[in-house]
Amino acid sequence: MNKTNSVGIAHTAYVLPSHVMNVEAWCEEQQWPGEQAAALRANGADRFHRVQGDHTQIDLGVRAVRKLLSECPSLNAEEIDALVICHTSPCNALPMPFTLAGELRQQLGLTRALAWSIAHQQCVSPIHALRVLRAMFAKHQAWQNALVVCVDTVLREDLRAIGTAGIHSDGASAMWVQRGAAARLTGLQTFNDPVAVHGILPDGRYEPNDNYLWTLISVIRRVIKDAGLKPGDVNTVLPHNVNLSAWRQAMDALRLPQERLFAHNFSRIGHVFGSDGAVNLADSAVLEEPGHHLVFASGIGGCFGGFMLSKEGV
Repeated sequence: MNKTNSVGIAHTAYVLPSHVMNVEAWCEEQQWPGEQAAALRANGADRFHRVQGDHTQIDLGVRAVRKLLSECPSLNAEEIDALVICHTSPCNALPMPFTLAGELRQQLGLTRALAWSIAHQQCVSPIHALRVLRAMFAKHQAWQNALVVCVDTVLREDLRAIGTAGIHSDGASAMWVQRGAAARLTGLQTFNDPVAVHGILPDGRYEPNDNYLWTLISVIRRVIKDAGLKPGDVNTVLPHNVNLSAWRQAMDALRLPQERLFAHNFSRIGHVFGSDGAVNLADSAVLEEPGHHLVFASGIGGCFGGFMLSKEGV
C-alpha cells in the first residue's frame, strides 16, 4: 500500500479521575476476604481510579479530546473528518435521544466530523472502530484525520473487579487516526469466540474460560502473520491491563522475552475498559520508536482483537 494512503495512529491521550484507591481498601469496602486482594495483586492489580460524582462521562470525553488537541497543535478541531465513540460497556450508552458522539461533537466544535459509535464488542470496540475507519478512509480519499474516543465508568461497584484477573479504572481516551501517519496500522484482526459464555454471572462475579489463553495466543499469531512478520520481529507487546499471569504465559508461548511486554500499567492504573490501548501507547512512547509494536485487547463474551503498529527507523 502507498504510505501516503495508509492509515496509522499519530497520537493518543487519556484522562483519569483524581481519586485513587488500592485493591486492599476496595476489597475491605466490598467485604471481600483478604485473599481476594492477594489474588488481584498476583495478577498485577494494585490500584485504580474512580469517579466521585464530580465527572460525567461527557466531561471525561471532552477532557480527553481537549488534552489530545493541546498536545497536537498541528491538529485543529475543524480538520477532523470523523469521530468514533466506543461504548465498551453497554451500560455507559446515553439514553435516547442523546448520544455521546453527538454531545462531544457539539461541545468540542467538531463541525466537520461525521460522528457515530461502535458497541457490543466490549473492550475490543476500539479495534473494530479502527477497522471501520480504515475502510472509510479508503472510500473517502479526502479524509485525513479521525478520532476514536472511549469513555467508561463503573456504574456498580460490585462489577469493578474482573474476578481476580484485574480491576477496572474509570477514565477516557482519545486516539488520533491519521492518513500517512508514521506509525502504520497493519495486521488488524478481530475474533469472536462462537462458544457460548456466561459473561457476568448472576452474583456479579466473573467465570474464567478455559479457551481464553489459547484463543488470545491464536489471534496474536494471526495479527503477526497478517502483518507479514514473525514473532521475533515484535519489539513491544501492549496488552489490555488484565490477567498479568496469562500474559506472561502468552509471551512464553510466543517465545518473546518478557521484557518486551509493557506491563507497567497493570498495577499503576488497572483496566480502563477499551482505553487500555490508547493509555499504553501514550505511556510507552512506542509511537516515537521505530519497530513493530503489537496492541491487543479482549473482552467479556469472547471478543478478541489486535493490530500492529509499524514505524520505520529515521
